[in-house]
Amino acid sequence: MNIDKFTITSYDQLTGFNKSTGSLEMIMDELNEFTLSHEEGSDPITGRGGRTIANLKKSKKVTGKGTNGMLSGGALAAMVGSEVEDGDYTIRYTDPIVVTSNNAITTEKAVGTAGNEIGTIYVRDDNKTYISGGRKLTQTSGTPATGEFSYDPESKTITFFNGDIPDGTEVIAFYDTEVTGKKISNRSDNYSNTLQVFIDCTCSDGCDNLFHGQFIIERADFNGTFDIKGGAEPATLSFEFTSLPNLCTGKSNLLWDFVVFD
Repeated sequence: MNIDKFTITSYDQLTGFNKSTGSLEMIMDELNEFTLSHEEGSDPITGRGGRTIANLKKSKKVTGKGTNGMLSGGALAAMVGSEVEDGDYTIRYTDPIVVTSNNAITTEKAVGTAGNEIGTIYVRDDNKTYISGGRKLTQTSGTPATGEFSYDPESKTITFFNGDIPDGTEVIAFYDTEVTGKKISNRSDNYSNTLQVFIDCTCSDGCDNLFHGQFIIERADFNGTFDIKGGAEPATLSFEFTSLPNLCTGKSNLLWDFVVFD
């Protein structure tokens, strides 16, 4: 390989590892863009007539910035100072339901205080609106009267007052339900993590020979200021980190290593 004349044709992936345990914390392998920026400060040394005769160089700084085409749970956790947790969690579920014979079945099992698992059900008006003109039905723990409903969480059955809601009417319920999943928590007193980072790239020399490159950053301090973009386009994840010297090893002045190999 000829590294006197070469280019980085693509950044392939960024992996981050916990510095204490060595465990994998993040992987971003859909890098839309990535930039490794370098700064160096200097103070001029002046001579006769105020002319600059030398520069005192100082304050080298390396930052990495980019966008991953897909969200990465590990990267999100690193930037908010959290971990990806597995467990059972409570979420708020939106459930449009069609009434049949004074009854309806919720999609999920509503959980909460007995007799108040759902609390309120919203009925569309003639303009198909729920809030500005629709009726509100209130949950009761006993036999429902007009304007009320009861709920059996075991069978997930809603019972309305007889004749209160015509068949085929769509109502909507918002209730808590338990799901099994993964959780990332952004707490006000937790801050972004510092990881050991490896950035893999593909390189090409002047003769079109391909080879690999890897930037090794012993301490990448991730920035907790970022955007989760989405909407008309799928959500992407912007990220930024600063390379810090590894003061706990003999590499106390190292900002990165770059290794090229076949």
